[in-house]
Amino acid sequence: MTDKHVPVPSAPSHALSRRSLLSGSVTLGLAALVGGLGPWQPVMAMAESDQDFIVLSQFLVSRPVNPVLAARYYRALSRRAANFSGNVAALKQLIVGQGFKHVDEYLALANPDPSLKATATSIISAWYLGTVGELADAELVSYAEALMYRPTHGILIIPTYGGGPDSWGSKPADTQDFKL
Repeated sequence: MTDKHVPVPSAPSHALSRRSLLSGSVTLGLAALVGGLGPWQPVMAMAESDQDFIVLSQFLVSRPVNPVLAARYYRALSRRAANFSGNVAALKQLIVGQGFKHVDEYLALANPDPSLKATATSIISAWYLGTVGELADAELVSYAEALMYRPTHGILIIPTYGGGPDSWGSKPADTQDFKL
């Protein structure tokens, strides 16, 4: 038997090697991990206006609120009203200045500023419905965490169908060839 050295054909330079595949996978995994931290970044770097919104939200809905959802609601509400951040600060200042302890005291005001009342209503609505905006352009922020489901928590399961409150489509047309 003779030992002949048989040359192994080299792979083309553009072929994927095991080493480059492993390196790419690790890089992609790290990028996904770092990118997954993105939703928490607004919480970590909250401005004073964001803190005002959290305090105001807790007052208006009479319960602690999720800071991540608060940042999302704040951004969504701010996009819809140019004076939103100013109204949040003014509303918080009014509530602190009057010494209100519960939202019912604010709601009992005889002549509230219409702009501030609209802001308070939009914040309460967003937290309870999980959406911001009107039906035609509503933005879903949180479905399962909408406060409208809290009264029946542990009794009824939150429905997992649909895109949010009032998301049912039109009733299907009756078909003529359907028979039992």
